[in-house]
Amino acid sequence: MVLPSLILTLTSCAEITDLHCANINWYNFGYQTGLDGRSSSVVTGEASICQASATAPREDLALEGYRAGLENYCTPTNAFRIGQRGGELSSFCAPEELSLMQQPHQRGLQDRRLSTQIRDLETERDRLLDLRDRADTDEDRRAEIRGDIRELDRRIDRLGDRRLLLTLVD
Repeated sequence: MVLPSLILTLTSCAEITDLHCANINWYNFGYQTGLDGRSSSVVTGEASICQASATAPREDLALEGYRAGLENYCTPTNAFRIGQRGGELSSFCAPEELSLMQQPHQRGLQDRRLSTQIRDLETERDRLLDLRDRADTDEDRRAEIRGDIRELDRRIDRLGDRRLLLTLVD
C-alpha cells in the first residue's frame, strides 16, 4: 500500500518538474537572479534540476541573462534602492563596483530611517488630531494639542527636506 503511494508521489513530482522546466524562460530567469544580486550557483542549480526533465535546460542563456542582470544590480542607483528597502549589498559585484556602491547604499539606508521617522511622526500627528476632535477634549487641551501638531508638522517637514537632499547628492 505504501509503495503505490510513493510511486504516485514521485511520478507527480517528476511531472511538476517537467512542466516547470518546460516553461522557464532561461534568459529571464538568469537576468532576474543577477538583478537580485544572487549567486550564479542559483542558475546552475536550477539547470541541474532540469537536467532530468524532458526539456533540456538552457544554462548558457541563463548565464548570459545572469551577467546582464548583475550589470544592472552592480550600480550606485540600484545600491541606493537596495538601501531604501533595508537590504544588504551582495558580494557578487566586482570590487571596484562594490566600492562605488557603498556610499549610495548608506544614503538609501539613511533614507529608509528618515522615512520610518516621518511615518512615526505622522502616526502621532493623526493620534493628536483624533484627540483634538473628540467631544470630551476641553478647549485648553485643544490649544495645547494644536501646538503639538504644529511642532510635529515642522519636524516632518525638516525630515522631508533631509530626504530630498539625499536624492540630490551624487
